[in-house]
Amino acid sequence: MSVVTWHKAEMMITTNDTTIRATLLFLAGMALIALLYLTRDLLAPFALAIFVWLIIDAFARWMDNLSPKFPYWLALTIAVLTVVGLMVGFIFVIVDTVGDVVKESDKYETRLTEIFSWVADKTGQQNMSFATLNENFKITEKIRGGLGTFAATVQGVLSEFFLIALYVVFLFAAQSSFPKKMDHLFPDLKRRSQASKVGTRIRLSIEKYLSVQTIISLMQTIVSYIGMTALGLDNALFWALVIFVLNYIPIVGGLAAVALPVLFAMVQFDSAGRVATLAAVLFGAQFVIGNTIQPKMMGDSMNLSALVVILALSVWGALWGGVGAFLSAPLTVIIMIVLAQFPTTHWIAVLLSADGNPDMDGDGNPDSDTIASM
Repeated sequence: MSVVTWHKAEMMITTNDTTIRATLLFLAGMALIALLYLTRDLLAPFALAIFVWLIIDAFARWMDNLSPKFPYWLALTIAVLTVVGLMVGFIFVIVDTVGDVVKESDKYETRLTEIFSWVADKTGQQNMSFATLNENFKITEKIRGGLGTFAATVQGVLSEFFLIALYVVFLFAAQSSFPKKMDHLFPDLKRRSQASKVGTRIRLSIEKYLSVQTIISLMQTIVSYIGMTALGLDNALFWALVIFVLNYIPIVGGLAAVALPVLFAMVQFDSAGRVATLAAVLFGAQFVIGNTIQPKMMGDSMNLSALVVILALSVWGALWGGVGAFLSAPLTVIIMIVLAQFPTTHWIAVLLSADGNPDMDGDGNPDSDTIASM
């Protein structure tokens, strides 16, 4: 066999091998997506429990580091009670707000009628009124049905709350055995070091993301609550909590956090000036904090491009609903960090990253150690 023929044969083998790997990788990705969707009722609460566990553990370790006389068990107890108290308080605020909305439904219906009359007068549509639309589209019945569905959802959250709490308890119970399990899973010292580095990078990225998002959301919530209370918006505490939660959802959450209270203000307020003032306050808080303070605090802990953030939000939202949207950014970071460890999938991690360098150590330098095969 001539040298040219031998080189051609070698190139064909290499091309075929690359094609097979790419095909297998694609099929494995599709199978993983299907598995995530089919097991969403099982995996979504567990994933949320892991993030709650990380929040509580990070909060406890932060308090533990404040003073050597502050034992970890006490810090953990305070952290657990704080998180549980916030969750229970949020549920009570939701239930109380639903009762207030039902109680004031006649007033809101009158205001909607005035709004539709004004729109009809400006557009020349004589048949446009809330009563007509309600008769044609059964708006009132749908609202009542929606409230019933909402109440059922709250019950579902309560039931899942206990399941998530159970997961969190067992995660803390198993936490002490993690190092020993790593020793048995990775007997080779180099592999164990690499796996430990991956786990540390994932943990630090998620903890920083969650802590920064919590601080940023809290700042925006406080400013928004002061503005809504000063302008006299009904159920300001509820809307403040909605803003706090929605700010964890990238991009779309911030827009919804402004739009929802403003739409409610249009129904409540007679003055367009008060609605415009409220919109300016909420948007101003989102814009200033989101474009000045948040980038400095967040740094490169996520290292995801803006396009990837949007795509991740769509994909995880479709797979796991609200939980997927809530956890879309940190889940995508986990995937990026894991994919960066294998030569076969390293290019995917590069595409997911913001700067083309899915750095593992947080030092800005590419990693030299990768796992040989996938």
